[in-house]
Amino acid sequence: MKNLFCLTHHYLLCLTLLVPLTAQAHQVSFWNGNKTPSRQLYEQQVLQAALSAAGVKTSIDIDERNLSISEEASVFSKQLFDVFATVQGNPKLNTENKILIAKPIMQGLLGQRLLIIRKTDSARFDAIKQTDEMKKMRSGIPTGWADVTLFKANQYNTVEIGNFETIFHYLVNNDFDYLALGANEIEQVYQQADLEKLDLTIAPTLMLRYNFPVVFYVNPNNPELAKHLNTGLELIIKNGSLKAMFDQHFGHLYSRLHLADRISFELKNPLIKSKIN
Repeated sequence: MKNLFCLTHHYLLCLTLLVPLTAQAHQVSFWNGNKTPSRQLYEQQVLQAALSAAGVKTSIDIDERNLSISEEASVFSKQLFDVFATVQGNPKLNTENKILIAKPIMQGLLGQRLLIIRKTDSARFDAIKQTDEMKKMRSGIPTGWADVTLFKANQYNTVEIGNFETIFHYLVNNDFDYLALGANEIEQVYQQADLEKLDLTIAPTLMLRYNFPVVFYVNPNNPELAKHLNTGLELIIKNGSLKAMFDQHFGHLYSRLHLADRISFELKNPLIKSKIN
């Protein structure tokens, strides 16, 4: 009987060693604040799709709190998040150790910037045809945004002022002439901030364009996550599912906002060395 127990015990032990335990889901903390709800939803879905494509079982803990400039600047070292998405070359991260996943996820749409202006200035903006005319207009940009460096490098008249919650009141008060926002977000911002009541409008004929790729950055203490995310993004880019997700969220904007028909002014982005979007 004792020998039988030993044999049975040995058999069960062998099964335990041979049959893998149910894989534990990797916990991933994803900071997804300081952006519009449409971007939050899209970037969350892209992250999930990429990790799934890489064969990684994950449980994503999503934090949509808005962080201050100093908090965002320490998103990994002090806030201890694993991953987040932002524009490549974001100057807030200059002193932060990080792993760049150089696979853009927004098809360049964030760099197609439309202008929120005062309705009373509509005729002034409709008359703009040349780059020099556009440069003379005062561009208002919230303090700390990556666009500040970009606009100044292109000799655009730039006013760095306030934050995203106060910026429209500065526009109403004539502290600057326009605010440039990505085509992917401008309508949602206009509606949510109820800018119609402030007598603001979206300039119908103009667009600024610059290389402004949205990418993921990963905590340097989590190189395995970076490896899986890079692999997964590569897979969903190749199989077309990233483009399909993008089209589902933003594809309708190209025709509705008449992006191909606008007078476009090109700016160079000094924050990145090569065009990847």
